[in-house]
Amino acid sequence: MVVQEKKVILITGSSSGFGRLTAETLAKDGHVVYASLRNAGGRNKGFAKELEKFAQVNNASLKVIEIDVTKTNSIDKAVKQIIKEQGRIDVLVNNAGTLYAGITEAFTDEQAYEQINTNFLGVVRCNRAVLPYMRKQESGLLVHISSILGRVIFPFFGIYSASKYALEALAETYRYELSSFGVDSVLIEPGPFETEIGKKLHVESDAATRTAYGAVGELQGKIFGAVGDILSKGQVANPQQVADAIKQLIDTPSGQRPLRTVVGEDFYTQQVNENVDVLQAKVLSALSVSGLAKVKTKTKA
Repeated sequence: MVVQEKKVILITGSSSGFGRLTAETLAKDGHVVYASLRNAGGRNKGFAKELEKFAQVNNASLKVIEIDVTKTNSIDKAVKQIIKEQGRIDVLVNNAGTLYAGITEAFTDEQAYEQINTNFLGVVRCNRAVLPYMRKQESGLLVHISSILGRVIFPFFGIYSASKYALEALAETYRYELSSFGVDSVLIEPGPFETEIGKKLHVESDAATRTAYGAVGELQGKIFGAVGDILSKGQVANPQQVADAIKQLIDTPSGQRPLRTVVGEDFYTQQVNENVDVLQAKVLSALSVSGLAKVKTKTKA
């Protein structure tokens, strides 16, 4: 299916999982997609070639581009290249991320920084790179791939949740501050899905502290087992649902998109969102800025 309006879309973390599925889905839908990877000419060269082959086979406008979200220069170089080639960026999908799980006290400060550097600061850097162009266009869409763990808490995922809670606050703040420029900011909150990020799990470095937790630390197995049971449910664990949800948000007219979209098993996240939405509206009203919650549609986004 070819969309009526072709958009220029940049996706971070496109080597596998949500990012790759989203890149392929949107390219097949007729958009101009820049799928970014770290080390596209090295460690991820194989993934880059697979994406390029996909583009050829499907006659799709999908181009692999190098981005390391932990490096500002890498992001700025890629964004400038896209602007030079296309003249605009309509959508940024902030998907790149890593997963740290284990006894929270047993993670070093270096590990905590690494988690925040990719999942939160990486988004700050990417948004800063594209927003001057979107504000000038008076249109644009920022899609942030968060997690239900940015709204509810699983024990032993403290470092990861901290990064996603920070991302939730950041994306919602962008929503209000950018609304008058016609730029939209939304969040996707996936439940448990079986993707490559889970296979690249980072564990705590401080073995002595982990051991000191004894039986409490062993409860991690119960949680991982419960998540595994959910992933065995078939359709619930299909990551294509996330790509489809992103496509739907892009296809939805500016000003009509929900701030948060939960995908998959939600562990009461939707209920949390609905309750907090009511209270947040009251907060904006108390501050006399309720109008910032509505994205202005000066031009199509």
